[in-house]
Amino acid sequence: MRTILKIVSVAGILLSLGIANAQEAHPLPRHPGDVIKFQIKFDGPNADKITRVSGGLNLTGSIPKDQAGFGGGFGVNSNAMPAPKTFDLELKVPDNTATGDYVLAFSATAAEGSADYSNGRDFNIPPIRIENPRTFTPPSVTVKQLP
Repeated sequence: MRTILKIVSVAGILLSLGIANAQEAHPLPRHPGDVIKFQIKFDGPNADKITRVSGGLNLTGSIPKDQAGFGGGFGVNSNAMPAPKTFDLELKVPDNTATGDYVLAFSATAAEGSADYSNGRDFNIPPIRIENPRTFTPPSVTVKQLP
């Protein structure tokens, strides 16, 4: 009887660990045509002087071999201010975006100057996974010089 209780207890612990791991938040991958939105809030001196934010997502690795010629980054400019010192960026994933993990970087512009901000240095958000089912593998070629 004790052996059965131990087995049931161990099984229960293992099952609960499995459920806990399965419940970790893993954002779904994004695809061409999807719109990825960010809200950027500035604080401190000169935050109210920012008039435009230009931002983009950039591929962290290399472009897959079966997506030759695809893009590894895309961006947008925004003057949209839903609140003071706050900008919204809406980036539509282009059709020719390569599959991979992308990170956000942006610049803020004021009449007096500008500043650049990047993920991992100035803020921390998880990479955005983009999956594109489209492929293009360059065909082989044979070339002959003609007389």
